Amino acid sequence: MAREAGHPSTEVPTDLLDFWRALSLARLQRLPYELVAYIVESLDIEDVFNWSLCSKHFEYIIREDRFCKPVVAAKVPGTLEAQQALEIGGFSRALRRVAKRRSALSQASPYFLGIVACADSYEFFEGKLCYIIEARPQRWLRILDTNKSTSWELVVDIPMLIRAAVPQASDCRKYKFKVLYQAAGIVSCLFSFATPDTENWLLIINPQTHQILSKSRLDSIARIFVRNNDRFLYYGTHSWEGADGLRKWVLKGFDLNTLSWLTQPRMYLANLAGSDIGSTVCFEIFGDYFYGLSNQSLFEADDPEWASHYYCFRFPLNEPRLDKFEIMIKEDSWRRNHSEGPIDDRWGFLSLEIDETSGNMVILECRKEWLRNQRGSKRTYYTTDVVFREGVTEDQGIVRTATRRRVGDYPQWNPQIPFRRPEYVHAGDDSSVASLLVRSKTHFCAYIRSCQTFIDLIDETSTETPGPQQLRLRTGYRRLPGTPLGPDKSVSDTSSALSEPQAQGPYQGNRIFIWPPNNDSLKTDSTLDTVRRLLNVNDDQICTTATGDERSVIYATCDGSKGGVKALVLVSFDPAVHFKGMEHGGNILGQRVSDEEPSDANNRSCSPPMLQFSPKGPLGAVDTASCSRAERSKNLSSIDATASSIHHFPPPLPRPPGGEDSWATYTPAMHLEIPRKLYFGQ
Repeated sequence: MAREAGHPSTEVPTDLLDFWRALSLARLQRLPYELVAYIVESLDIEDVFNWSLCSKHFEYIIREDRFCKPVVAAKVPGTLEAQQALEIGGFSRALRRVAKRRSALSQASPYFLGIVACADSYEFFEGKLCYIIEARPQRWLRILDTNKSTSWELVVDIPMLIRAAVPQASDCRKYKFKVLYQAAGIVSCLFSFATPDTENWLLIINPQTHQILSKSRLDSIARIFVRNNDRFLYYGTHSWEGADGLRKWVLKGFDLNTLSWLTQPRMYLANLAGSDIGSTVCFEIFGDYFYGLSNQSLFEADDPEWASHYYCFRFPLNEPRLDKFEIMIKEDSWRRNHSEGPIDDRWGFLSLEIDETSGNMVILECRKEWLRNQRGSKRTYYTTDVVFREGVTEDQGIVRTATRRRVGDYPQWNPQIPFRRPEYVHAGDDSSVASLLVRSKTHFCAYIRSCQTFIDLIDETSTETPGPQQLRLRTGYRRLPGTPLGPDKSVSDTSSALSEPQAQGPYQGNRIFIWPPNNDSLKTDSTLDTVRRLLNVNDDQICTTATGDERSVIYATCDGSKGGVKALVLVSFDPAVHFKGMEHGGNILGQRVSDEEPSDANNRSCSPPMLQFSPKGPLGAVDTASCSRAERSKNLSSIDATASSIHHFPPPLPRPPGGEDSWATYTPAMHLEIPRKLYFGQ
């Protein structure tokens, strides 16, 4: 089996490998087309891709659209690749793209690294980079679609937009302009100025159609957020004072079809606790519903027997009324027991997401906990299905959650901890690597459930001897072991309840990868030096903010001076990325640095070889593959990349009414003027 340097692999006797391969391939090759399709139904999309690489006979599994269409529709309906395939076709390409993207992310082996813009501030929404350049009195908002690697950007002239939307502020030179959200071509912005009293305005625009959809003066902007789809928009603020004297969330909806605010009064969320979006609360729009989530409680008590539950609700977008509220019940929303130990809130995050495989909604939360009878703390990633049952009222959904405990304050153990399914609990780093992961030097951390991977952007500079930043990607992923050869070899014993989150169940331990890899001590690699310089931009730069999603990470670096322009660095795991002007940076894979798998060689030898490909190609053919097959596998990565290399011209913008000058236009993307872009792969 082909293996990449630096990637430890299971040792299996050669004669046993040869026998297993020959027997398995001979039997599989005799299967009819219909039976192969039936087997594929029970495989993950990565296994489907790997299967196609074991023999030329199975190449059609990832090459024929007729075969790939039901696979993509059943396995990854919630992905961007599946949506694009439904619109323009190319299901085989979508399957390959998803499999390679997931593998690249799991093994910390990005396809692209480059500076895509320079800006004063930026936001990143579902692959759309919205960044602002300030050259007073002129200011611009530029929007780049990183998923499509476009060579043009949609540019909004901010002063012209202000003159059209808020004429009384046209002569104001000191103001603040911030992008709040972008989706479905709708951009929501916060505009604040003082003449002399401070005024805050919510501007809802569609730059592609040159429309100012709404301009509304706001009473409060406390923790303001916006969410929208192509039909409705909602904004919320943490500004309403409840009966208990505490601030609560209040929502207001806008109909994008009629361009009017909904007639229903504002929605006051009296039972929603928490104020930090992304940490204690989150809000999203999926389908026809607005969703809200909190991991906090309205009431506090010091009872060690209490259990913590999520407060999750939804209501129809077109009917924001309390009688339309749906609440998750206590049995479905259990979070944790008070007795499990205290939490380090610095590492936590909370989100509502659509599962790529099932298309259903899930709650994802990361908690760093000091678990009972465990030495040190552990980061763990928890998933909970979002389930709404009929006939549940607002009062039935209200539950009181547990309060936080101090470090070392362990209450009496409560044995009645509900069962946690292994696939819903991923134990991450523990105290053994705590010295390597400092929160102030971990600029980005996320969990990608579709590939069972956690990812961090870390600065490896020592806290004791400060120096230039040394940014690195660090990932950890787990997988199920292969099917045992003998009937007496069980994968794992899953009969015991996972009452403690560190239990892995049937999963193997985490495999940890870093990128870029370490330099070979015997020689100097100029390519790796180039990658490091590009990651860190310059020696005097520091990473200020970072964000990302399941296909890319983007962060800003600056020299630390006040008002300095930031370089925006994009790291992409999408094999279809193809920015114009990028250069080939070699085939740099993530370096495997550790794992938590059992060290018993006898246990390892009982598992068959896993057909696992390198993210960059050759795409992991076995040793018995022919030369022509190897060449075809090598070309798969380049086929997917060049398929998206056609840079379409931007659609024409309509002329503004009344012959006015346009405040929105298309211009060549800024990244065309920045040569520092690298593509990795063969």
